[in-house]
Amino acid sequence: MALKLKKHFGMSAIPFNKDVQPLFQYKQLEQLHELLELAVETDSGTLVTGQAGTGKTTAVRGFVDTLPSNKYRVIYLGYDQKGNTLFARLGLELGLKVSSSRAYRMLQLKQQIQRTISGTGKKLVLIVDEGHLLEGSALEDIRLLTNSDMDRSSDVVLFLLGQLWLRSKLKNHGHEALYQRLRFRYGLEGLTLQQTKEYVSHHLGLVNGDPSIFTEPALRAIFQASGGILREVNNLAVDCLLNACRHDSSRVDETLVRFVLDQRESA
Repeated sequence: MALKLKKHFGMSAIPFNKDVQPLFQYKQLEQLHELLELAVETDSGTLVTGQAGTGKTTAVRGFVDTLPSNKYRVIYLGYDQKGNTLFARLGLELGLKVSSSRAYRMLQLKQQIQRTISGTGKKLVLIVDEGHLLEGSALEDIRLLTNSDMDRSSDVVLFLLGQLWLRSKLKNHGHEALYQRLRFRYGLEGLTLQQTKEYVSHHLGLVNGDPSIFTEPALRAIFQASGGILREVNNLAVDCLLNACRHDSSRVDETLVRFVLDQRESA
């Protein structure tokens, strides 16, 4: 079906892939990247929250991809609830088999991080994704990991990502110290209607697709149904293209979008 879809619309690849570069640039993304740049320059932590699908991981990845590899070591951790799993993976990234003892494990990691920084001269940027899933003890260990030299400095620049309620979890469940350490905080929201139109056009352009495939009413319907949430825009747009191809149509109109939405609701 992928080959048929590409041939039908004359596209070089399937559009709306989150790994496609360059990223769509919009105001929120630019503001977030400015904060992340400042965080790296000042060795500060950053909290990035947003509804599922708003593109938190993609946005942060887009920023760290611009960091010079000779100056920064980026480690990505995500999808863990328990600290022992999370920090075991961090240890592996640093070439270390960590202890099962929580207290000794943290000492091991802090020493290994300092050795790594001294040996390579690179600043460590640690991205912890899906932070809302982490247990309280894991959040506390993350705070300890970012604290060094009697709290005068940090060997780790932390980017903590999670859904909206992560902020409340940090503020109201005994993690105020970690919350305060995250000097910069940014909440990603959905795109506006105009941005959604530009986003669809951007992705079609990346694969040599015709931006006029989607009619204006179709784009408005996609925006209303998705709330401008990037993942939902992607899912709906691809689904619409597939159905247009099946119906041998060269355009996605509002009627087709409504048809797709009805199908998705009944699935």
